[in-house]
Amino acid sequence: MSYLSKFTAFQLDSPGSLFSFYKEDFYYLIEARLPKGGIDELLTDMAYHNKTTIDVLHITSWDADHCTYDDLIQIINKLRPSRIEVPDYLASSEDGKLCQKVIYSYDDIHQRHVHNVQAINDNYISSLPNASLGGSSNVIYKSMFNCDNKNDMSLIKFFRSVGFNVLSLGDCESSQIANRLANDAILSKEVDVLILAHHGANNGFTSPALLDALKPKIAICSSNNDNQYDHPHTEVYNMLAYRNIPLMTTKRGNVTIYQVNGDDGAVATNLISNNEVVDTRTGFIPKRFAN
Repeated sequence: MSYLSKFTAFQLDSPGSLFSFYKEDFYYLIEARLPKGGIDELLTDMAYHNKTTIDVLHITSWDADHCTYDDLIQIINKLRPSRIEVPDYLASSEDGKLCQKVIYSYDDIHQRHVHNVQAINDNYISSLPNASLGGSSNVIYKSMFNCDNKNDMSLIKFFRSVGFNVLSLGDCESSQIANRLANDAILSKEVDVLILAHHGANNGFTSPALLDALKPKIAICSSNNDNQYDHPHTEVYNMLAYRNIPLMTTKRGNVTIYQVNGDDGAVATNLISNNEVVDTRTGFIPKRFAN
């Protein structure tokens, strides 16, 4: 099968998030975590696209549910990312500090040939060319890199393709950030897949106003099997249900969204394997093909 674009939300065996996005022979890994099946599961996912290395490792936060030392070491040693994007703030936990040390050491080893690591901050984002409506280039948005709440320093990236588009929001909580995104011309017209901020927490970020502005075709919630934090929050679930926005969660299995070359429609599938196999599917027309 030849994919135009493919997105996977992986189930983990501990609290956290991990996603992949494939487009135009580029493989992006979002977060430095390993799925329930370990590194071999990632290698299998990459093999669908004849990939043996990661083009971009995108880490939204230094919190352990987004980046852990043990997982990061395996990803770097076995998947050899060509580029690593990280938030430009100092980690507070010892594990987070170790992760930063490993990543910047990785850059030191390779920078005589190529600069591997990009710390994302306001100045870097301001230096990027302006994105245009209807394009397929990814877009990085400003969060709040100078605030006291490190969740609001999470990286925000809009992964675009000639198929469907995915908005990644990390752990953002601020309604101020949400309002800014809701008023963005590109996002209001192009978001197909919305990864719920902070795993679907009800903290003021995911609001009726944001959902009405973005009108995503489908929402994704990352939660592990135990789901001890009860993600997504009931209020967020109700907001989505009221607007008939399908929700898929990794609570009991991976979520995969794919679009085959030559097809206008995309398929979202949530394969649940927990003593039984239930394959829940829904289809949608990406916004670039809707008109």
